[in-house]
Amino acid sequence: MLIVFLGDSITEGLGVIRSNTNYANLLQAQLKSLLSQPVDIMNFGSSAMQVNESRAKYEQRIMELQPDFIVFAHGITESIVREQKQYLNWLPRRWRRPGWMDPRPYFSTRKARRLMEKVESAIRWRVKVTLIKVFGGRPWMSLEEFRQHTTELILNILNNSPKTKVVLLTPSDIEEKYFPGSVESMKRYRGILHDICENSQDSNRVYLCDTSQVLNKWSDYLEDRFHPNELGHSKIAKALLSAIREDSLAAQPWMKEVQR
Repeated sequence: MLIVFLGDSITEGLGVIRSNTNYANLLQAQLKSLLSQPVDIMNFGSSAMQVNESRAKYEQRIMELQPDFIVFAHGITESIVREQKQYLNWLPRRWRRPGWMDPRPYFSTRKARRLMEKVESAIRWRVKVTLIKVFGGRPWMSLEEFRQHTTELILNILNNSPKTKVVLLTPSDIEEKYFPGSVESMKRYRGILHDICENSQDSNRVYLCDTSQVLNKWSDYLEDRFHPNELGHSKIAKALLSAIREDSLAAQPWMKEVQR
């Protein structure tokens, strides 16, 4: 079995990379304990990656790989309301990089460095919030662009990779305090994934896994209340496994019986 993961820094495992406990790796380990065949994963998640970029880099490769499953985890980076770039020109150069006005998800264990990181993070996200509230903000990708790219990608997969099934992993939650306007924005992008799943029912190959229903605020998140911590990734992996099993994605003779 081959599973391909598409997504951003959450899929990549920001904050849990050293412990090797992102949900992709955890799902692989869980499936290995259930299946009588090898389980391989290819994680194409990368920080700030959007669906159009995943398409440009990996769509053709996916068609060549013909994976058994694709976990599609876009809709997070695309939906977050961001400050307008022209108002960043007077800020430090490194703050202008994508996502660098957000609060830090974690801090150093060294006291002096930790203090500096906390001070800088507090300044950064407060400046961002002020810019959004004063001048307005907008997502990096419009709702219609997201719908178009996602719909086209799913249709291409269904038409050109006949054995591949797709799990749409919806955005989870985010803290309004640090990301003003993003809670409502994320709901709209999440709704797009619900619509695409509903419209693809006839294929019996597109399924939904809504992470907003499984993660707790904010014990399952890192300090930025955006990226899941190890417990959060564990819950996402379990939700994905449940989606694979309960939606009969893996109703195959090599699936072992699981004790509930």
